[in-house]
Amino acid sequence: MKADFYVSPDGNDNWSGRLECPNASKTDGPFATLTRARDAVREMKERGLKKDFLVLIRGGTYYLRETIVFSLEDSAPDGHKITYAAYPGEEPVFSSGVKISGWKELGRNRPEGLSEMAAAHVWVANVPEPLNRFYTLYDGDRRLPRARSNGFNPTEPPLPWDFLYQKNPEPFYTLAFPKGAIKNWENLEDVEIVIRPNVPFTMNILPLESVDEDKCLARTSVPGGYPLRVVTGGIKSGEKTVWVENVLEALDTPGEWVLNSRERKIYLWPIKEA
Repeated sequence: MKADFYVSPDGNDNWSGRLECPNASKTDGPFATLTRARDAVREMKERGLKKDFLVLIRGGTYYLRETIVFSLEDSAPDGHKITYAAYPGEEPVFSSGVKISGWKELGRNRPEGLSEMAAAHVWVANVPEPLNRFYTLYDGDRRLPRARSNGFNPTEPPLPWDFLYQKNPEPFYTLAFPKGAIKNWENLEDVEIVIRPNVPFTMNILPLESVDEDKCLARTSVPGGYPLRVVTGGIKSGEKTVWVENVLEALDTPGEWVLNSRERKIYLWPIKEA
C-alpha cells in the first residue's frame, strides 16, 4: 500500500515524509509527527491537488506535548477522502504521558509533615520540565491514588433550600472544619478538598485558597456546587463527607503519592519497593 506520507517515531519533520523508513544515509524518511503530516496534506491541497490522500503511521509510541487539531481546512477535496491509518501490521500509540525518572529513596531527607514510618518507604523524584502541576500518576497502566486524609465532617449545620436563591456566595466558598483537619500548608495551591456539600447526591473537588487554623476556616478558590456544610440526610450514621488530598501527612499507604509544585518534587510510596 503506497501512501502519500509516512509518520514514524524514527522520523524527522524536516524530511520529505515520502519514505516509509529512514534511508541509509539518514537524509530522508518519514515525518516524526502527525502534525507535520497534517500540514503536508494541507500544502498539497493548497496547490490544487484533488485526490485521495493516505497517511500511514508506523508502530511505536508518539508522545504529544499539545493537542493535534484538525479543522475544516483538513476536509478532503470534493469527491475524495483523506485517511490517516496505522501502517499494516503495526500499532501506533499516542500518549500525552511524561516519563518520570531519577527516583531516589528519601533516606534522612524527610520533608516536614511526612511521618517517620512513611519516610522509610517513600521515594522522591524531580518534576521534569516542562511539566508543572498535574493530577494523575501511573505505574504502567495502573492509575495511582493521591494521598488522602482521614475523613471528617464540616462543623457548620446545613443551610435551608431557600438559601440557595439568596445572593450570598460566601457559604459556597467557606468550610468550617474540626481542629487540625486542615492546615495552612506551605504549598496550599497544590491541596484540594473532596466534599459532598450540603446534599448527598453530589461531590466537589475544590482547590484551597486560604486556611485560618485558629478559626478553623478554609476558603476555596472556586465555589462548591452547594454550601460547604453538613449534608442534609441521605448518608449513613457516622459517614464522613470531606477529606483532603495531596498532603504529605496523609501519605501512609503503598501506591499513594504527593506533588509539591513549589519544590518541583513528587513523593511516592511504591506498590512494589525495589
